[in-house]
Amino acid sequence: MGIEASISTTGLLIIAALTFAVVGLVIYSLNSINTVNTLNRKITQLNEHIKEFDHQAKLIITSDMELKLYQESMEDKLNKLILLKRFILTALNSINAEIIFAQIDKKTIKDLGFLRGLLLDYDTLDTMINIDLPEEDVNIFKHFLRAQKASLNNIAILTPDLQVCHEIKNNLNEPNFLIAAIKTRENIKSIFIVSELAASSKINRAEKEMFTILCLYMGQCLDNISLFEELYMAKDELEKKIKERTNELVKSLREIEQISKLKSDFISSVSHELRTPLTSVKGFSSLLVAEKFGQLPEQAMSRLKTIDENVNKLVEMVNTILDISRIESGKMEVKITSFDVSKLISDTADFLSPQAEGKSITIKTELPESLSILADRNLIERVLINLINNSIKFTPEGGTITVTCKIDNDTTHAIISIADTGFGISEDNLQKIFQEFFRVDNPANRQIRGSGLGLSLVKRIIDTHKEKIWVESKINEGTVFYFTLKIGDITNV
Repeated sequence: MGIEASISTTGLLIIAALTFAVVGLVIYSLNSINTVNTLNRKITQLNEHIKEFDHQAKLIITSDMELKLYQESMEDKLNKLILLKRFILTALNSINAEIIFAQIDKKTIKDLGFLRGLLLDYDTLDTMINIDLPEEDVNIFKHFLRAQKASLNNIAILTPDLQVCHEIKNNLNEPNFLIAAIKTRENIKSIFIVSELAASSKINRAEKEMFTILCLYMGQCLDNISLFEELYMAKDELEKKIKERTNELVKSLREIEQISKLKSDFISSVSHELRTPLTSVKGFSSLLVAEKFGQLPEQAMSRLKTIDENVNKLVEMVNTILDISRIESGKMEVKITSFDVSKLISDTADFLSPQAEGKSITIKTELPESLSILADRNLIERVLINLINNSIKFTPEGGTITVTCKIDNDTTHAIISIADTGFGISEDNLQKIFQEFFRVDNPANRQIRGSGLGLSLVKRIIDTHKEKIWVESKINEGTVFYFTLKIGDITNV
């Protein structure tokens, strides 16, 4: 019993130990499984991170490649802009076609995106510039252009993809090329060819556009040079013609001056010769009109008065012509004194009032109480008499003549005006009324006699004083004559 009990106890202990071991193994296994699961999850997460990093790395590499390509593209565009700038600056400072073409060098070809270039004369196809193009290729291009020259008139730029260029494309070792004409406004001067791309494998839009722009610009430069040469030749021709015309004008002016002097001398001489017999005729006619030699029949007296009036007009005309002649020749003596112009105007208006009253014309004056001016009193009196008398002649009965004197805004000059309510003067005739012997052609003037010298004398007298005279007028509304005189006192001069 004791032995069995001991064996039974030992078995139980073994079973308990085994059970404990199994439980421990189970627990260890479960812990190991959990650890493995945790590690698997971490591995999965690491794999996902690695994939994300790989994706990001690919994106970075792609972006870096795109950025590099963009930089290369920008550098290429910048080089093309620098090329265009260089051409523009050269053209601005040059009027020589050879200097323009000399800009086509290796750097220019490279900046256009190619390695080889060729410039040909359009008419002869002679080589002007060759940048590293083999002679064999040069001959291929020339052979092609001999047959296809006309296509350059219709197509801005020839490229390998055009049907017309298939023959040359098949014969060349290098399939990438561009051909364009350098045209002026009149004709084609040259043919520009580039071939063999420097970097890319296919011609892109940038190369085409830049090549086209450069050809157009060179054509414009040649146009500008041609225009400059034409302008320069025209300038020389114009200067030559101007010089010839100037010499002719100087010669004509001298002849006119000589003729004018001869005319003035002739008029002065004739006037002097006329004045002597006229004075004699005037003297005798006045005596006869005054019946100093006895009473005359009424009919004879009437005709004699007409003779006397016409003699007076002839004397006045001769005196006027002599005065104009003396002014033109510089022989007119001008005595500048100070006098009261208001009094002179009043006295002149009173002197001419009988003539005005004969036509029922009213003469009004608007004058300062006293105003001292510097001028030749006798000559200014003649100006006033001529202008007021002229207004009386051309103002119909019942009209009004207004003579005013005002101080100008600068207070250094007086402005004297004679306004009438007469027939007026047309715009076309206003610039002619101061010419010698000019009379306005209208029905009213045909009834009024005159020599056409009065206003010419007035203008010359005012010009002699270095003053201004002008006129304003409207048909059927009247005319206003203005002239200026310097204000001052002879004691202050």
